Amino acid sequence: MESKKDEIIITCSEGFLGLSAMLLLLWKQEWLILLFLCLLSAAFFLHRRLDRQKISRELSSLSDLLELILQGKPLLYHNGNQETLFDKINTQLVRIDEIHRANEARLKKEQDSTKQLLAELSHQLRTPLANMETYLALAEEEDVSPNERKTYLKSVEHAEQKIKFLAERYVLAARMENRLIQIHKFPQDMKQTAAEAIFQVYKRAEKKQIYIEMKEKESLNPMISHDRNWLCEAIYNLLDNSIKYSPDGSRVQVVLDDNDMFTEICVEDEGVGIEPGEENRIFQLYYRGSRIAGQEGYGMGMFISRQIVAAHDGFMRVKRKEQGLKGSIFLPKAGT
Repeated sequence: MESKKDEIIITCSEGFLGLSAMLLLLWKQEWLILLFLCLLSAAFFLHRRLDRQKISRELSSLSDLLELILQGKPLLYHNGNQETLFDKINTQLVRIDEIHRANEARLKKEQDSTKQLLAELSHQLRTPLANMETYLALAEEEDVSPNERKTYLKSVEHAEQKIKFLAERYVLAARMENRLIQIHKFPQDMKQTAAEAIFQVYKRAEKKQIYIEMKEKESLNPMISHDRNWLCEAIYNLLDNSIKYSPDGSRVQVVLDDNDMFTEICVEDEGVGIEPGEENRIFQLYYRGSRIAGQEGYGMGMFISRQIVAAHDGFMRVKRKEQGLKGSIFLPKAGT
């Protein structure tokens, strides 16, 4: 009986100890949880404070970038990983600054071009206007003969035509420089386009006894997509230079050729030509070759031709010869 009581007492004791241990464990876990929550709260508030400091620094940096833009100073790309909002905004501000600077440079170039155009036009118009004034004054004199008056009036008419020509060419050059022309391409016979350009210069060539010959290669396919009016103008400018700067009794050849990719219109003369290194410079607006500096001209024809050909997605090339110059227009064939 006593042994049985001892077993009961031992069992109760073990149960009490187990319950005590369990309560102690729970008590410790609550403190651990409480401690964990405290640490978590501290980390959260610290993180928020660091975030505020970071945001403040980034906003300050963006403010500095905006101030640089306002002062007109260039921006530099931020060496970030392009993953944060700050890095993206920084990149966007730099791009906006680059676009703004490019637009300013383009506007300044256009303004400089306009100033140069007006200055050149004023310079070129001065002579014909002075001639008109002089000849009109002479024609109005009482003692002038009818024949003399007729001569003076013809000179006035010539000066007027020159002014009209100059105004049209300068307006055309300005439109070309600002890419304001409209090109309407469709398949047409290139031989007819070249023939129209030759017809426009035929009278002046005849006065100088310059023989113009048009040839075509046997393999030529003359049907090519182009704007006849504008391309005729480009070919005319090549022919005009050839006749203007070639000696009397010489020859000008217009050769039409093609290959798998391009159709070539070549104008070859026996004129004064150009100096080495001028192959690209003669396409600049108002540039005139050193060999023709003393002759009449305005330095616009080759520039206009190149702009017209570029609007046809083609290109131009000139080649010096021992006697004369070879100027070529290359137009892409359909599908190239």
